[in-house]
Amino acid sequence: VSALPAPFDRDAYELVRRGVFDGDEEVWRNRQGDFAFLHPRPETDYAAYVPRVSSLALTDYKKTRPVIARRFEKIAGQLGEKGRVLELGAADAAFLHHVAVERPGWELACVEVDQNTRAARDALSGLVQYETLEAAAASGDRFDRVCAFHVLEHVLEPAPFLRDCARCLLPGGRVIFEVPSLDDPLLWLYRCEAYEAFYFQRQHPYVYSAASLGRLLEENGFQVVETIHHQRYGLENHLQWLTEGKPGGRERFRELFADREAGYLADLERSGRADTAILVAELAGAPR
Repeated sequence: VSALPAPFDRDAYELVRRGVFDGDEEVWRNRQGDFAFLHPRPETDYAAYVPRVSSLALTDYKKTRPVIARRFEKIAGQLGEKGRVLELGAADAAFLHHVAVERPGWELACVEVDQNTRAARDALSGLVQYETLEAAAASGDRFDRVCAFHVLEHVLEPAPFLRDCARCLLPGGRVIFEVPSLDDPLLWLYRCEAYEAFYFQRQHPYVYSAASLGRLLEENGFQVVETIHHQRYGLENHLQWLTEGKPGGRERFRELFADREAGYLADLERSGRADTAILVAELAGAPR
C-alpha cells in the first residue's frame, strides 16, 4: 500500500479477487469502494500494447464513430468556438477528427507513440504531433484543453503525468480525463461474475471511479469543475453478459429493446453509477 500514489496510500484495503483476465495478480479494493489496484503491480510494454477490444475482435461491435460522437456530446460544453486542444493517447485521432468537424476554430495537437495509426493522424490537416507528453510539455506549446480518454488507468505513476499535464495548460486551461469506472453496473448492480473475471486486467494497474479520480486530481493541485457519469454500454451488451457471460452483443437484443436503450443509459447516468467517469478540472486557485 505504501507504494501506491497519494492519496490512495492512506486508504485501508481488502482483497476482493485472486487472478485477473490476463494474469495472476490480486485485486485489492479500498474500504470505501471507490478505488482498486492490482498486486503485484504489473509492468506493461506499451510499445507492443494492443487494446483488448482489438485482440478480442470486438471493434466491429463497438462502432468507433457513435462512441466518439457520444463522448463529444458529453463534453461539448467544455469546448467553445475556438481554442487549442491536446489529446493524449490519440491513437488514430478519431476524436480530433470529430473536433475538426464540430469545432473548426480549434487548433489540434496530440501525443501518440503508436506508428501503426500514424497514417490516420497524418490525414488530419494541421495536427501537431508529439511522441511523448514530456516532449509536449517541454515544447513551450500551451493549450486550453488537455484531454486523455482511457489513458490514466494505464499510468503507473500519475503524479508526474499530472504535473506534465499542468505544464501544458494555458492560464485558465482545463484537463478532461475519461476512465473506466469501478461503479460499472455490471459489477455493483448485477454482480456478474463472468464480467468481473473479464473486467480486471493487467493493462489497468489502477481502477478509478468518479470519486477516487477526483481525489487524485485534488491531491495533485487540481480542482474538479465538472463530473460526468457516462454509460458507454447499454442493454444489448448487458444482456449478452447476463445470459451468455461474454462480451459483445446480439441483434435480437438490439431489436427487442431498441426503444428502451436511451432511457436505460440515462437512468444509469442519473444514478451516478455508470461504467465510465469523465472529470473536468483546472489548476487549484485558477481564476474562473
